[in-house]
Amino acid sequence: MSAPEPTTVLTLRVPADLDRRISREARRARKTKSALLRDALIQAFADGPPPDDPRARGPPPVPPRQPPGSEREAIDFVEHAADTRGWR
Repeated sequence: MSAPEPTTVLTLRVPADLDRRISREARRARKTKSALLRDALIQAFADGPPPDDPRARGPPPVPPRQPPGSEREAIDFVEHAADTRGWR
């Protein structure tokens, strides 16, 4: 006999009318609501792609750095931006 598959408890909050529909369908299928919803979720997600694990992708790529401007460009900027009129 194999060990049971690990499970996780999942709690859903649904509107009252949906709960009544789930209850009605569970009685019709002679299953518990949990079993009915478990089967529905397995069926809905069984054929989909596996969940994307961000840790498996690694860190995002780092954009290339712009080389710093030359010292001459900095001096030209300061010379043109400076207020050469002085204080009055």
